[in-house]
Amino acid sequence: MDITSLEYFKMIAECGSLTKAAKKLHITQPAMSAMLHKLEQELQVELFNRTSNRIYLNQAGEVALIHINSILRNVEILKKDVQAIAKKNQSLNIAFCDPGVRWFTIPRFQIANPEVEVDDDLYENDDCITLLKERVYDLMITPYKIKDANINSNIYIKDQVYLSVPKNNILANKLDISIKEIPQQALLYPEIGGYFLSQIEKLIKGNNLPITLIKNNYNVTQHLIRTTNFLATISNLSKDLRNDGSHRILIPFNDNELKVTYYCSYLKNNYDKVKIFLEWSKKSHKS
Repeated sequence: MDITSLEYFKMIAECGSLTKAAKKLHITQPAMSAMLHKLEQELQVELFNRTSNRIYLNQAGEVALIHINSILRNVEILKKDVQAIAKKNQSLNIAFCDPGVRWFTIPRFQIANPEVEVDDDLYENDDCITLLKERVYDLMITPYKIKDANINSNIYIKDQVYLSVPKNNILANKLDISIKEIPQQALLYPEIGGYFLSQIEKLIKGNNLPITLIKNNYNVTQHLIRTTNFLATISNLSKDLRNDGSHRILIPFNDNELKVTYYCSYLKNNYDKVKIFLEWSKKSHKS
């Protein structure tokens, strides 16, 4: 006795006809008759009364239908519960240290792995070890390798900051530039937080640079970049999300603080869950 035979039995009972039931299930009538005969043999009782043009449940068949409906409902519950567990296992909580690498990663990973449910976040503190050990995140994209016996940190991808300069600016002829070379003026930066913003702020403060960071929301900053001659910054990984216009060029910063190698950091005993991301990241990095 299998689930298919129980489903066929239910269909016959609902249709009151072997022919109609066979058509609905897209099988032949002889196959349907053979299945019913086998089921009745297994139960050692006839389940239907038969006439020349109709088949209908007898008393034993009515009792069988009650139990079979219950079995089929439980099978559906089983499927849903198992699928829910599988879906839960195919979910990832990922935290990023900078919006640029977050914007670069999430759409690419989701296109390659649409079956994985991703909950992504931006973190702005250095307590990565605690966040991983307490399972707040399954995986964290960190700007350094975490040194802990329970955590692995695999190289993911490199990034760096560029200076967005109008072509008529005196800095436009430079092949690369240090933030210390920027003369006194305003520097646009979207108010999005992250690793590179903290690095820029540290460099400005630590070196007493005559630069004023102008922070606005992303859309306002984008508008100012397109319509003014203010200097701005952009990371390599976020370039495909922003169009600074044909009147600007991008100059790479040569400051080590404005370059980074990102790592995929995760608990060693959580490898099975993050494996799909790690394998994708290796392929993505190679490409």
